[in-house]
Amino acid sequence: MSPRLTVSDRRWQALGLVAVGLALFAWSYVYRYNDPEGTLAGLTDDHYFYLVRGWQMLLGELPDRDFVDPGAPLTFAVQALVQVVLGRGAWSEMAFTVGALSLASTLTFVAARMVTGSTVMALLAALIQITLHPRYYNYPKVLVYAAAIPLIWRFIDRPTAGRRLALAAATAVALLLRHDHGAFVGFASFVAIALLPDQSVRARLRQAAFYTLAVVLLLSPYLVFLQMHGGVVTHVVTAQSWAQRDRARAPLVLPYFASEPRPEDDPPIEDPDWWQDGVFTQAIRNYEPWLFWLAVALPFLTAGLLPLSANGFRADWPHARRKMLVLAALGAVLVAGFLRGRLSSRFGDVSVTVALSCAFMLRACWTMARDGVVTRREGPVRVPMAGRAVAALLAVVVLGGTWFITFPSVWNRLDLDAMTERPLGWYDRFNTITSRIQTWPLETWARRDDPGAVQLAFYLRDCTAPDARVFVSLYLPQVPALAQRPFAGGHGDLRPSFFTSVADQKLAIERLETQHVPVAVMPGGKDYEGFRKDFPRIDAYLATRYRIVGDFDIGLDEPVRLLAHRGVVQTGEYPLHQWPCFR
Repeated sequence: MSPRLTVSDRRWQALGLVAVGLALFAWSYVYRYNDPEGTLAGLTDDHYFYLVRGWQMLLGELPDRDFVDPGAPLTFAVQALVQVVLGRGAWSEMAFTVGALSLASTLTFVAARMVTGSTVMALLAALIQITLHPRYYNYPKVLVYAAAIPLIWRFIDRPTAGRRLALAAATAVALLLRHDHGAFVGFASFVAIALLPDQSVRARLRQAAFYTLAVVLLLSPYLVFLQMHGGVVTHVVTAQSWAQRDRARAPLVLPYFASEPRPEDDPPIEDPDWWQDGVFTQAIRNYEPWLFWLAVALPFLTAGLLPLSANGFRADWPHARRKMLVLAALGAVLVAGFLRGRLSSRFGDVSVTVALSCAFMLRACWTMARDGVVTRREGPVRVPMAGRAVAALLAVVVLGGTWFITFPSVWNRLDLDAMTERPLGWYDRFNTITSRIQTWPLETWARRDDPGAVQLAFYLRDCTAPDARVFVSLYLPQVPALAQRPFAGGHGDLRPSFFTSVADQKLAIERLETQHVPVAVMPGGKDYEGFRKDFPRIDAYLATRYRIVGDFDIGLDEPVRLLAHRGVVQTGEYPLHQWPCFR
């Protein structure tokens, strides 16, 4: 039995945990900041998908009222606010999202400390969460759950009205950041309500009803806004349709382990280094299958360990078993909801529940292997030597295997971050990144003839007026963002198979008719037939009002077709491709 801590001891312990948390935040921030994700002013094109819609709000436009919202209104609003507070450009977005990810890592540490009662184990869990590398723009996928899970656990401890309201507020915020986050947090909350200790069925139903009512009341202003601008049902159908089509673009293909040596005709592994000819070659080849099947197995492993201990391996943490069941249920639905194609970039999306499940597993295995005793309902029960050996082996395999698999990736990032060179190398790298990650003028980091979408960004900046809009069909959200031009028709990108209904097309045309849109960026060659097939009404509208400038190879995977408005006076030609200028 541990000695009772004095008030002074508790105070020093709390200060120590705060210091560790702050140090973890700082390390995580440098680790992620010093290795920007993309070549587009430090961001990826997927990040600009959200960012361009947030920047559209800086023009006074609102989601649903003025442009199509796939279900992330608060994310767009936060991105607009970041620009106001930290300044215009991609750097402020990068600085904010790295901070949000680092905060999520710190909250994961706090939650893991609750699970394990050990600062060391909690740090290991937080490092697992960090090294799964959530993408910058996916910060809600970690921050929401790192904040919501402790709130759910507090509610289980004492299901008071205040804690229920806090949980409802977290659910509402999660839903506004992206609708599926609200659904997942709501699911975990209902599981927690169903598992509330010492409550009758009627009391649990009452808790569920009050929680639901609180969520609806908190969301009522947003629901009224939606009803005024197209309707709640229309918005939900539109957002759900977008989500299904987006998921269908990258279906999940179950990964398998590669045990044989790498064939000579395999493409070279990225980031070659000293481990390439050694044992870590297999680690790189098995990165995806190991982490995927670990993420799949952990919720079931967590639930499977719980019957072995009546107190969830934590006698000093009330209702540990109920809390871990909620975590296991949430982990399972997040794996089903978030893991799909391009797995390497998806593991960070489930990193919070993976890290906390690993923390619980480590605590359980440590308790069984070290103490050799578990608490059952009938009292303490000795764990046989074989069971202790199995527990120790499980911890070594899971944690050791995960370290082995992620080491090459982590080492490469540490090397890129200048954390392996000299003590203050990271500081010089930090300053270099800060001075380099500029958005405007474009010339500070790109050239007009660079292959890719940046050519279009230069063109639109130089050849259209600042208040002109651009209609973009290709998945090039970075083009209007980097060119500082608003998108047209209510769509940051209007790709085939998305928003193809008659009503969606009519709405886009209505918006186009009221906007100054001198240029449209379309798929070229045979790819245009896909647009024409899915959007016959928009195609007819463009055919009557725009002329084809031509199809151009600018270094993308597909040609780009440029359309120019017949009614806008051309003032010159853009020298790179002889594109028409309108300013």
